[in-house]
Amino acid sequence: MNIKKILIASSVLGLLFTLGIAGLSQTASAQASPAKKSLNKTLKATTAVNMRKGIGTKYKKIMTVEKGVFVKASKYSKGWYKVSANGKIGWVSGKYLTSAPANYKDAGLVELSEKDGFVIDLKYATKKNFMGYALYPKDSKALVAKSTAAKLKTANQLANKKGCKIKIWDVYRPLSVQWEMYNKIQNHNYVANPALDSNHSKGVSVDVTLVDSKGKELKMPTKFDSFSAKAGRYYKGNSKTAQKNMDYLTKIMTQSGFKTINSEWWHYNDLSNEHPTLDVPTK
Repeated sequence: MNIKKILIASSVLGLLFTLGIAGLSQTASAQASPAKKSLNKTLKATTAVNMRKGIGTKYKKIMTVEKGVFVKASKYSKGWYKVSANGKIGWVSGKYLTSAPANYKDAGLVELSEKDGFVIDLKYATKKNFMGYALYPKDSKALVAKSTAAKLKTANQLANKKGCKIKIWDVYRPLSVQWEMYNKIQNHNYVANPALDSNHSKGVSVDVTLVDSKGKELKMPTKFDSFSAKAGRYYKGNSKTAQKNMDYLTKIMTQSGFKTINSEWWHYNDLSNEHPTLDVPTK
């Protein structure tokens, strides 16, 4: 019996020793090659920072991510994030990135809907825009900053007194979409340079027109996104009807706390634009 006990004890000790060695081996392996943690989050550059081909400053620079630009992070390792920005993919030190809102509610945006009395026709959720394809998902929401929403509702109430409604063509626009537009149309008169900021990406700009009680658009100087002199606020060749309708829209929008721009009759900026630039989804 004693010999059997000795043999069993020896077998158990041998098994424990083997498992211990295997565990140490796995630990050492993990320490030598730390796993790259997969993730899906939006980050924002706190300063201009280099994107590199690998983890560490010894790797070749791919591009500079400018301050305030949003990046999509897919992996994390050794304090560095693998990110995509402006069509490029590489590694950026986490020292120069900060967390950004993940959705529109966290970002402080609110939805405008037809229940609020508007007509919603988000052109960039369709192919009917100057890019020729949809830039937003089909079921995107019309999103704005809270203060902008209140002012637009006031303007719509004024329009209602004349038997009209405000039709919304565009409101909040993710910064990544603004870059996509600007890379195609590099004209600051019609598409703001994202590097210099964009009020649409803050949720404080709106592109709107008026419709009658039957939902038909009132005659205006041009169609939406008509990048020409005719779209200018001070163009002299408008018909009397188009000029009258534009002037009325301008009146109710400015009375409600918006200001105009010269190049686009449909575009209005909230006078209070103290809102962060965002790149959250539109739904």
